[in-house]
Amino acid sequence: MNIMRFVVPKSLVEYVTVDNTIRQAFEKMRFHRYVAIPVIDGDGKYVGTLRNDDIFEYFLENGSFDTRSAERERVSEIVDRSYSLPVYHDASMDELIEKVKEHNFVPVVDDRGCFVGIILRRDILNFLFKHYNKNEKRGVIDGG
Repeated sequence: MNIMRFVVPKSLVEYVTVDNTIRQAFEKMRFHRYVAIPVIDGDGKYVGTLRNDDIFEYFLENGSFDTRSAERERVSEIVDRSYSLPVYHDASMDELIEKVKEHNFVPVVDDRGCFVGIILRRDILNFLFKHYNKNEKRGVIDGG
């Protein structure tokens, strides 16, 4: 199955860039009520996922919740590059399901590593639920 049918395209996804300040990222995440947001670089390549935890840790390490320092520091300083590794646009459904078990969204990249969009966990769960119900009604699913 082609996983691209589940992709929310980049044009519809809120993200931040490595050049955004920590405060800009924090404000965007707060406005949209996100706990995590994709980070891309100037070439459009996926860099990592910025989480609320990364921002809180930044403030704790500075010993203050003063946002003035967050206006000087860039997202590139705190983004966790290994937290949510992307899948390629041609990944298998099995690979995608493994990723959505761990994260609310899975970043999708093309062959060059450029950010294409995200796949939401809820979309995969909805698809699997519909598939499960369809098979259950036909008696295909084993109850054991």
